[in-house]
Order: sequence, then C-alpha cells, then structure tokens
Amino acid sequence: MAANVEMEDNFKKLIESGEAFRQDFLNGYRYRWYRYSALNADYSRWKKECLQLVKRAWGPQSRYYTELAAVESDYASRAPGSVFSFFLNTLKTAYGDLQSVPAPAASRATRAAGLTEDFLVRAEGMVGKGHYISAATLAGAVLEDVLRRLAEVRGVFCPENATLENVNDKLLEAGVYDAAWHKETALRISLRRTAELCYTEKLNAANVSSMISWLRGFIRGHFSVSGAAAAGRY
Repeated sequence: MAANVEMEDNFKKLIESGEAFRQDFLNGYRYRWYRYSALNADYSRWKKECLQLVKRAWGPQSRYYTELAAVESDYASRAPGSVFSFFLNTLKTAYGDLQSVPAPAASRATRAAGLTEDFLVRAEGMVGKGHYISAATLAGAVLEDVLRRLAEVRGVFCPENATLENVNDKLLEAGVYDAAWHKETALRISLRRTAELCYTEKLNAANVSSMISWLRGFIRGHFSVSGAAAAGRY
C-alpha cells in the first residue's frame, strides 16, 4: 500500500511540474526555440522521469509506455510542442487510471476470472447434450476473454484487433508464461477455430471436455493470487 501511495505522489509531482512547464512555455522564454529543446535540461529530465515512472507503474509493454516512447523517438524534434502536450496528457490519464485500480492486479484478476466459471459450466452442459460445436465456441469465447484480460492485467500491449495467436505470442515474449503453456494455449486456439469453421467431424466429447478442463487449470495457474505472483517473477 505504501508503494502505491508513493507512486501516486510521484505522478502528482510530475504532473505539477508539467503544468509549470506549460505556464513557462506560454508566458515566457525569450528564446522560444529553447522551450522544448534537448538543451533545456530541466525539461529533458522531466520527460525522462515521466517515461521511467510510467514504465514502473504500468510495465514496459503497456500502451502508456510504448506510446510515450514511440512519440518521443519519432516526433521530439519534428513536433516538440505536440510531444509535450502528449506527455502531460498521458501522465494525467495514467495517474487517473492508477487511482481507479481498487486492488493489486492479481486480486483483480482473481475476481474477474471467477466470472468465467458460469460459462464453462454451460459449455459442459452442451457437451453432455452432444452440442460440441456450441460448447467449443463458448469455451473459445472464454479463452479469448481470459487471454486478453491476462495481457491487460500483466501490462502486455496488444492492439484490439490482434488475433488470439498474436496475443498468445505476446504473452510468451513478455514472460507471462513459458513455452509449454504457449503450446497448450495454441492447441486450444486451434480447437476454437475448428468450431468456428463448423468442422463437426473434428470435435468430440473428449477434446471439448479437455479444453474446458484445461481452461480451469489455466485460470487457476495465471489468475489466482499465488499463481499470478509466481508467473510474475521474470
């Protein structure tokens, strides 16, 4: 808890500094070119501290950090004023989102993952009635939600239109899970694709039930407090 308070204080200090820069840049500076220049040591230090804090708070793969780093790299010299506004606005948004987080990531993930159990029970009921395509499709929807939620909780940046295959690869690259989990996940994604294509002959009680059982194990391993904590040591 103390660490969270300290981080929020750091955000507030950098936001206040950014607002001070805004006033200085609007009201003064005889040499206007100097305002956003790398020669302005205080301003350069502020941007560096912004990047470090956002990286520490949200992770190196988070949308906040990757966008800040990309904008600084690509536009600092071409559109310095716009870069400053983007830094300050991103800092405010990241701080606001940090305040809205009610609990550590692992605890939030645990509660969210619990909501999927109802869908898995329904999928099991469909398997019992021989509706394998429907069951695999529903289990596949749970799989997608779980993977995207895991990426969000662990700060792994994935575009909204990223395929599940891509999300799976990103989670492996970020060290959220190892190659064995990645391979198992890929197999379940493939089974979901099979259901979407209505390949009835490739679906049966055994492989669909196995997918449902595997999903429960995946959720326990990566969304429980102890499991998420263990997976986070990389």
